[in-house]
Amino acid sequence: MAELGGKTSIDIESFLDDVKFGPFHWKVMFIGAMAMMVDGFDLALLSWVLPKLSDDFGVSRTSLTWVLMTQQAGMVLGAYFVAPIADRVGRKRLLTLCLAAVSASCFLSIFTTSVMELAVCRLLTGIFASSVIANVVALTSELSPSRKRSTMVTIVLAGSMPGALLGSAMQAFLLEPYGWHIAFWIGTALPLLLLPIIFMYLPESPKFLAARNPHDPRIMTIISTLIPKGETIEIVPVATSAGTKKLSGLRLVTDLLRPEFRIPTLLLWLGFIGSFGFISAALWKTTVFHDVIGLNWEQVGLATGIGTVFGGIGMVTIGMMIDRFGFKVIVPTYFFAASLAAVAMGLLAPAWGMYVALAVNAATQHAAHAGLASIASTLYPTRNRATGVGWAYGAGRMTSIIGPVYGALALEHGWGAIGYFFLLAGPLSLAALAIWLLLTIKPLNPAHRSPAH
Repeated sequence: MAELGGKTSIDIESFLDDVKFGPFHWKVMFIGAMAMMVDGFDLALLSWVLPKLSDDFGVSRTSLTWVLMTQQAGMVLGAYFVAPIADRVGRKRLLTLCLAAVSASCFLSIFTTSVMELAVCRLLTGIFASSVIANVVALTSELSPSRKRSTMVTIVLAGSMPGALLGSAMQAFLLEPYGWHIAFWIGTALPLLLLPIIFMYLPESPKFLAARNPHDPRIMTIISTLIPKGETIEIVPVATSAGTKKLSGLRLVTDLLRPEFRIPTLLLWLGFIGSFGFISAALWKTTVFHDVIGLNWEQVGLATGIGTVFGGIGMVTIGMMIDRFGFKVIVPTYFFAASLAAVAMGLLAPAWGMYVALAVNAATQHAAHAGLASIASTLYPTRNRATGVGWAYGAGRMTSIIGPVYGALALEHGWGAIGYFFLLAGPLSLAALAIWLLLTIKPLNPAHRSPAH
């Protein structure tokens, strides 16, 4: 930082990384968490209403497996081909477009009368909803002070937990009297209510804007709220700095695999594969609780609520733990603890111990999954951060296409609760090992800045 004719000359990266945490950041976290709440509800609602859907359409539970797979395929397509567009057009613009598309796809789902029609709608939902996640992570990371980055990213991701709480309330109080359509009505309304808030109050990333045009007037408008009173600031044209030139779509991807990032990127993808392997196989959890273990709908809602509350606690607190102790100590440990808790759920069902194990599994698994997003946003530079986060999610989503089949094995072959939950433990252990190796090869700390910045 230097004085130039009474003005302070800064590098926008350094300024945003070192700025004092304040009301601006609280606003970003709140809006980002709201976006994740909406996205979390819309992505999970199919699994919550699956038994009702199968009854209404007159098909078996497992015959809807391919609908779940279609949604997961859409999420892969979105992560690979839609999310990276934000590195060219901006995070905020793509975020608003994707939320509008999610609302439209949920609205169309209300009027489906066949499994095929429903599958097409869920394909569209998956494409645009997965892009929301990647860009919320990228935007939050770029608006965060480096010392609070993991905390902000994981708290924003924890916004998906209120969405799940809304889902559990819907299961317990609305699903029986109103049927599965009510879930899609809610899924249609939530994005529409959020869009005006995003449009008016959520800023674009100044790092993204400066890398494209350092003289963009929006930059000073955004950071003026962060400038100490009495100071004026002149921004260094970071677009001419090394590593910030605009890349083509293909280069945004190949840049992730240049020599210094190749092995860490592949291990990050493997971690996401393990984490999403668990998540997608767990889509059958509601059906297992109701049909296999024998819980009634109120008890299923209770189980969903417990998982949501403790998952939210884990996601909110892991960022603070990472910022204090580092990625390597926290994230692999959480994944391993989640694996053990999954085993315990199968062994203890349906007794009260199952609910305890469920709470532990939810807290550690949701937290570790949020930690993966924080690692991804820390590993990559501004120029291709949305691409890096999107492709990491895409790698996990590839596995999630077959994850529902993996989880359906317990239902089709009568393995019971023990067989189902033992299956869920394996992917979590894989994620723990992959992330431990990644952080051993390329140590990161929450305030790390890539030399490519």
